Amino acid sequence: MPIEIEEVLRRTEQGVTMPYICRGTDGKLYYVKGKNAGYESLVKEWIAGALARHMGLPIAPFDFVFVPVELYELGRHVNQGGLNLAGLGSGTLFGSEHIPDSNELSFLNVTAIPIALKRDIAAFDWWIMNGDRTLTESGGNPNILWSERNKTAVIIDHNLAFDPSVTLNSQLSDHVFAGALAEICEDPELQSRYGIRFTQVMSELPNIIGDIPPRWHYVDDQETVEISLSTATVEAALQRFMMPDFWKRT
Repeated sequence: MPIEIEEVLRRTEQGVTMPYICRGTDGKLYYVKGKNAGYESLVKEWIAGALARHMGLPIAPFDFVFVPVELYELGRHVNQGGLNLAGLGSGTLFGSEHIPDSNELSFLNVTAIPIALKRDIAAFDWWIMNGDRTLTESGGNPNILWSERNKTAVIIDHNLAFDPSVTLNSQLSDHVFAGALAEICEDPELQSRYGIRFTQVMSELPNIIGDIPPRWHYVDDQETVEISLSTATVEAALQRFMMPDFWKRT
């Protein structure tokens, strides 16, 4: 059962999708992505997030949320100065839980993250073809939250997963944990371990895809135009790890 949204507080200015910060009937705050993000983005978020969860990665809790049409209509035509909900939409959307006492990972905190976790995240991002986790001394977009108090990292935002332009070379060049990924590429034992984990997680894919709301598979409300991302494309992308050259630099 989706978590119903009872209040929309504000809209963030970060990221392309600019999610809305909402309060659910469970009392928790959620970053909600909807109409403006696009349903293909929501599908990517759900599949990648569920895969990460099954893999045991520290991902921010997420779920389906439900925005009542009455709430949406109240804010859809708000003029400048008020909170316009035109980019939110109504119905079942994607909500990522707000993580208190955390901020975007800084370059200075990268060394505090355990190497095993760096490898897990780097391997996962290469597997799902997610090139949207970058960070250098000059800046970047790590899509990782860091709690200085707890010394813990949480990954977020996978709306750019399954990007065919992402290659192993590009990840080794641009990923925040490129060094950890390079270690995997040089270690057959690590590659074997990740192959086993990917295989186990892949067994959950039919259920993950089956949970996606039917509306998300279409661009329009009339459900006549399908999104460009097909389940076949997702499956093909994830099956790449079975190929001999998956970890091989070119």
